[in-house]
Amino acid sequence: MDWKALENSLVDSARATLEALLADGVAPLYGAAFHASYREEERVIDLPSFAANSLAALDEDHPRRKQQGFWGVQWNPADWRWDWLLEDYGNAALNALDEPLQAYANRAGPDAWQAAEQRFLRTVARAAKALNRIYARDPRVAKDFIVFFHDEYGGPELAAKSLSPRQFVHHFPEQDATEQERRRVATLAEDQQVSYYLNCLSRPQAIDGEEASRWLIGRGRSATAALVHTLQNGPQRWRAAMILGLAGVAEAAAIDALRLQVVNGKDPSTRRWSASALGYLGDFDWLLAQAADAQLANLSVAGCCASLRAFRDQGAQRLVLDYRPLETLLQRYPQCATEAEETIKPGSSYCTIDTSDIDEAVRGLTSEHVAIRRHAACVLNNRRLGKRKLAAALAALQECLKDADPKVAYLAGLTLESLQH
Repeated sequence: MDWKALENSLVDSARATLEALLADGVAPLYGAAFHASYREEERVIDLPSFAANSLAALDEDHPRRKQQGFWGVQWNPADWRWDWLLEDYGNAALNALDEPLQAYANRAGPDAWQAAEQRFLRTVARAAKALNRIYARDPRVAKDFIVFFHDEYGGPELAAKSLSPRQFVHHFPEQDATEQERRRVATLAEDQQVSYYLNCLSRPQAIDGEEASRWLIGRGRSATAALVHTLQNGPQRWRAAMILGLAGVAEAAAIDALRLQVVNGKDPSTRRWSASALGYLGDFDWLLAQAADAQLANLSVAGCCASLRAFRDQGAQRLVLDYRPLETLLQRYPQCATEAEETIKPGSSYCTIDTSDIDEAVRGLTSEHVAIRRHAACVLNNRRLGKRKLAAALAALQECLKDADPKVAYLAGLTLESLQH
């Protein structure tokens, strides 16, 4: 793959498009951006669209807008007046690079694809940076005109690679304010830091609730007492339950508080997250006992299925794949099977397994419970594990093509096709 040719073609295509727009005498442009690059692992890396806007157009098209920083309308290319798809702005050289890009990205499995994606992101950012140099003193654009790469997943961090530090801070001061706030809070005593991030859960300031949650999950034991208090008294009880589980600290106070919410809580979301948290923390004997109560059986299922779902991957400690709690639940309380099948049905979010989980996933393919067989057939669809380590899984999946449940057979076939690709 000729990455320099891709960079140059992006620059040439975007520049020609801007020149044509400027030749029409539009009001000074304040920004232009590469954007809307759809990417799907081992499938596609779309070359980006290109957009531009002027303040006059912004005022006309969005008169009631609010300034919302990087994610606001002013800096969202999808909301701009001039927005070109690849076929509308790309020159012949750029369009000719699409096929080689896909071939290169998909040449050798998921790791090669991800490496190609990262190289692609850097290349587009460099193209934007080159355009910034070209138009740095052009009187036809606004004084602080910028070109950047706007990407839903890369966010401000990727955009910053298109710009100089001065440009980035000038146009997106809230991003700098957030970084300054992180540094300020890091100088506080540990308990003050915990208190600050807990407050961000319900009253986001420079740091939002998602970032605060990640910080608290990583803090573990030092945040447990404060999280228990929030679970009992705070406005974000469901989030406190989630964090307690993902932090992975099975202290008695946390276990007791989560159990109390499962049994006596008033908010359904908090109760379900509390059950899931107990699953993350391994409190299965208690969860299994609750299934005897018809009013609590669905929460027992949620707890026993929690570590089979994707949220477990956000935990501070990696959980191992283990079907035994769910198998025990279904053996003792077969009436829970329908709820379990719905909770971990194909298409819902599943945990990501690694090599140490392969044996358990293979065992799951032979479970008497269809929900588990379906789950195992899906989670084994992980090409990063490698064909050599998946040899036993491939043989077991082949057997699953004859499974009595048509859906298990179908899912096993999909996984086999993917792994043998």
